Parts: sequence; C-alpha cells; structure tokens
Amino acid sequence: MTTSRLGLIHCYTGDGKGKTSASMGLAMRAVGQGLKVYIIQFMKGGAYTGEMISAKNFLPNIEFVQYGRHCIKEIKQLKLLGFESGHEFYDKIREDIECGTCRWCFVNDHKQDEFCKNAFEKSKEILTSGEYDLVVLDEINVALFYKFLDLAKVVEMIKTKAPNTELVLSGRNATQEIIDLADYVTVMEQVKHPYIDKKISARRGIEY
Repeated sequence: MTTSRLGLIHCYTGDGKGKTSASMGLAMRAVGQGLKVYIIQFMKGGAYTGEMISAKNFLPNIEFVQYGRHCIKEIKQLKLLGFESGHEFYDKIREDIECGTCRWCFVNDHKQDEFCKNAFEKSKEILTSGEYDLVVLDEINVALFYKFLDLAKVVEMIKTKAPNTELVLSGRNATQEIIDLADYVTVMEQVKHPYIDKKISARRGIEY
C-alpha cells in the first residue's frame, strides 16, 4: 500500500484518562491496514501491561519497547521464577500482579532520567530510519515536563524525522512548542476519575 500521505504529527495530552489508550488504538488500526509500527514508552517499565502483551503476542508488524522502572512486584516475581527478562513470563505473572498504591514505578530520580535519555536516543534512530510508518512516543511529554529531555533536541528530532513517518507524542503537560508542531492536538479533560473520586486503584485490562 502507498504511504505517501503519511507523515503528520499527533499530540495527545491533558489530565484525563485516554492518552495512551488513544495511542494504542491508533497503532492497532495502523497494523490492521498493513502499516509497520514502532512504540516507545518513556517512563514505563511494566512488561505485564495489556498493550505490551497484546503487541508481543497477537499483533504483526509492531515493535514495542519500554524505558522505565519495572514494577517492584514484577522484579520480585522475576527473581522468584528465575527469569532475567520480563518478556519470557507474561502468562506466569499476569494473574499474580495487581497494581497498587506504592507508585514505585513512577519515582522520578536520576535513574528515570537515564531511562528517558536512552529512550530518546532510540527514538531518534527509529524516526530517522524511514523503516516505520507510525511511531508512538508514549509519555514523551511527561519526560519533557520533568526536564529529563532537552526540548530543543526533541523539537529538532521531530523536524528531522523521516517525512513519511506518522508520529504520535503522548502524555500530559505538552509544551506549547510541541502543540505548535502537531497537526492533531487532542486534550483529554478529566471530569471524573475513579482513583481521584473513589480511591479505586488501577484495574487490570482497563488502566494496564
């Protein structure tokens, strides 16, 4: 199929739920139409998430990598089961891990900074290769907000990407520079959220 009409930029931001969900939905649609997709998640390392399991096991033409902390429960399970990598044991741990309130995976320290910089280097490589029709940089806006990435370098990366590569930038607190560069901008507004309103923590298959 022709991909000459591709190359636009999407920005999904705001404080409401749905930014990653929208990004993953677009990726699934693209794969269904025979496009090659690469997803890079910034500041996320839980290899048991539904989107990553689906991509690895059920969807063709899609690459999916994460740069972030593993869930502390996942780390314990890895050691217990004798695995070195999170990609070998989805089925074994999927029913054993329930996301709680510890927030370990969201600690933003020097290690998270390192993860983000590594994710950025991978993003540059993928975006300039011209090999992929759609690239999703999930939570890159958050990495920019925490100053883990240099805004000028991210803007330069976007401007110099392969011309026929469609690009998605997700995460709350998108900068005005990113908004100005994007062709699509969607702001998810939080009206209600079960964690904020009812203290209901993340649920399997809905939030992860």
